[in-house]
Amino acid sequence: MAEGKVVVPHEALAEAEAVVGRGSGSKVFHLEEVPVLASAHDGRRKQVLLNRTNTGAPLLVDVVRLPPGGSSPVHLHRGTEHFFYVLAGRGRIGIGQQLFPLRPGSVVWVAEGDVHQLLADADCELTLLEYFSQGRHETVFLGPACAWER
Repeated sequence: MAEGKVVVPHEALAEAEAVVGRGSGSKVFHLEEVPVLASAHDGRRKQVLLNRTNTGAPLLVDVVRLPPGGSSPVHLHRGTEHFFYVLAGRGRIGIGQQLFPLRPGSVVWVAEGDVHQLLADADCELTLLEYFSQGRHETVFLGPACAWER
């Protein structure tokens, strides 16, 4: 780990302080004002928009960017439902044994316990809005675990 970096374990994102607009109540802010977390493993970037620390609510909402040709680890979630909305780019999502294409406007609902992986096409970054119904949940990685650096 480089000096000055703060590591946020994946399971701590629901409580991560790398958000803006601390405290409960309505929020309006701009994406360029939100701190960026970088995957310690694979080039993904994440910006936590909403979690317990700035809403008091149990949800977790963030923006995820996969670099061209990048992918998330193969994983599943326990204790939450999971939603993606594709903002930009192209790629695929593997859910179980099926692979589905992604493009701007694609909506994906991943049921609790379903194994999934995101994959960006080789020629573009894939940007998604990600929503977890419960910020506090268990993520099970079927390979190396994920951590984020700020």
